[in-house]
Amino acid sequence: MAKLLIPAVAGAVSLSTVAAVALFAIYDTDKVKLTVDGSSSTIDVRENSVGDVLEAQGITLGDHDVVLPSAETAVSEGLEISVSYGRPLELTVDGETRTVWTTARTVGEALDQLSLTQPDSKLSASRSDGITREGLDLKVATAKDVKVTVKGQPLDLRTAGTVSDALAARGVKPDSDDKVTPSADTPLTDGMAITYVNVQVKNATKQREVDFQKKEVKSDKLAKGETKVTTKGVKGSATDTVQEVYHDGKLVSSKVTGSKVNKQPVTQVTTVGTKAVAPSPATDPSSGSGSGSSNLTPATGNTCKASYYWQGQKTANGEQFNTNDFTAAHKSLPFNTRVKVTNPSNGKSTIVRINDRGPYIAGRCLDLSTAAMKAIGGTASGVITVNWEVV
Repeated sequence: MAKLLIPAVAGAVSLSTVAAVALFAIYDTDKVKLTVDGSSSTIDVRENSVGDVLEAQGITLGDHDVVLPSAETAVSEGLEISVSYGRPLELTVDGETRTVWTTARTVGEALDQLSLTQPDSKLSASRSDGITREGLDLKVATAKDVKVTVKGQPLDLRTAGTVSDALAARGVKPDSDDKVTPSADTPLTDGMAITYVNVQVKNATKQREVDFQKKEVKSDKLAKGETKVTTKGVKGSATDTVQEVYHDGKLVSSKVTGSKVNKQPVTQVTTVGTKAVAPSPATDPSSGSGSGSSNLTPATGNTCKASYYWQGQKTANGEQFNTNDFTAAHKSLPFNTRVKVTNPSNGKSTIVRINDRGPYIAGRCLDLSTAAMKAIGGTASGVITVNWEVV
C-alpha cells in the first residue's frame, strides 16, 4: 500500500505546480500609460511590445503618425506610450505655399515646430486655434521694413501683411477716393515705399455775371454814319455748381458740373443810321454872324469832348480850311454831313458841316472851326463837353 501512495503524492504535486504556473500566466500584466493625441489613460497589458499594445487597442498608425517609444520597444511596468497623429498643414509664407505634416494640435505648436516664431508676423488664424486631423490652411506674413509717406511725411515701419496693414499701423484708413501706391492689397516686401494721398471731392456753388450780347439794327431815321444805343445792355447772373478736388487739403482741380441762370442778360441794341444827307453850303446861314443861334433846339443823342483849330491847311475833303466857316472834323461821318452842336453849359447851339477828319485824341469826337466854337462860347476853355446830333 505504501508503494502505491508515493506515485499518487508525486502526481498530486505535479498537478499543483502546473495550476500555479497557469494562474501566474493569467495574472502576469504590466501597467502602462497610453497617451493618444494628448488624451491619457493607464491600462493593464499582457502584450510584449508597443506595437502589440497599439494593435490590441485598435490603433493603426499612418505614414505621418508618430509613436514613442518605437513599436518594437518591449513593454515593461510603468512604460509611457505616446501616439501623435500627423496633420496636413497647407502653409503659405509670404505668398509661397507648400504642404507640411505636423503632429502639433494647435497653430502655436505647429509654428514652434516650423521655427516660425516671430512675434510680429501676421497669421490667418489665432495661435491658440486647434488643428484637426483633417488639417488646416494657414497663411503667415512675416514682418517687413517699409517706408510709409502720409501727407508728404515719410515714416519707417516694421510690420507684416499688406499695404493696408502698413497704413493701419500709421492710423490711416483709406476710403474709395483716396490714392494709395501701391494698391492696398499688395503684400509687403522689404524696402517697399508706400504713398498715401487723402483725396476729398467737394461740391460748391459760385455766383457769376453773364455778359450781355450786342447787336446792330439799321434805321433810315438816322443819318448814314450816325449810331445810337437804343437798348442798353444789362448783365445777367448765374449760379454754377463746381466740383473741387483736394489732395491732402490742397485744391488740385475744379470743374463746373452744372449751371442755373438766375437773371437773363439784356441784349444791347445799337441803331445804325442809313439815311443819306444832302450836301450843305460851307457856311450855315441860320447861324448869322457866328455867335450861335438861340432859335436852334438843343442837340441830343451823343455826348463827347470837342476842341477847335485855326491853322490854315487843306482839309481831308480837299478844301482849303477857313477858320471863319462853320465846319468841323469827325473821324467817320461822311463829308458834308450837317451836325448840330450844343454847349450844355450855356444852351448855345450851332450847325457845322463835316469837311475834315479828326480829332485823334482819346475822348474827343469833334474838332470845330474857330467860328463854330465861338458860336457856342467855348474858345476860352479850348476843349468843352458838347451834345451833338446829325441833322
